[in-house]
Amino acid sequence: MRTHSERRAYERLSDITPIVFSYFNKKSYFNAQIFNYCVGGICFKSNFSVQPGTTLFIRVTKFYPNGSLTTFCGGLRSVTLAEVKWCIETLDANEPCYGIGVKYYESEY
Repeated sequence: MRTHSERRAYERLSDITPIVFSYFNKKSYFNAQIFNYCVGGICFKSNFSVQPGTTLFIRVTKFYPNGSLTTFCGGLRSVTLAEVKWCIETLDANEPCYGIGVKYYESEY
């Protein structure tokens, strides 16, 4: 039987990083928090559900004093477009919360 780690194409790195996301080409945005990421995408926590297949605009909001995200960012993009691959409801302090996994869109150039 294969485990999740065996199916992953890239090594996952853990980091608690605040972000904002919005539906592509929409003005309203939502606060969220990354809890792991890799070269191919990120997994974050939000109070809002997002349907798989949705395109999101994502921006990291917290930078460190030296101007970097962390000492080694390992694929975490400061601004990106990504496709929602999954969204799972969880409980966080008795409030609905959603774990959301997204895959980065690759640039054509």
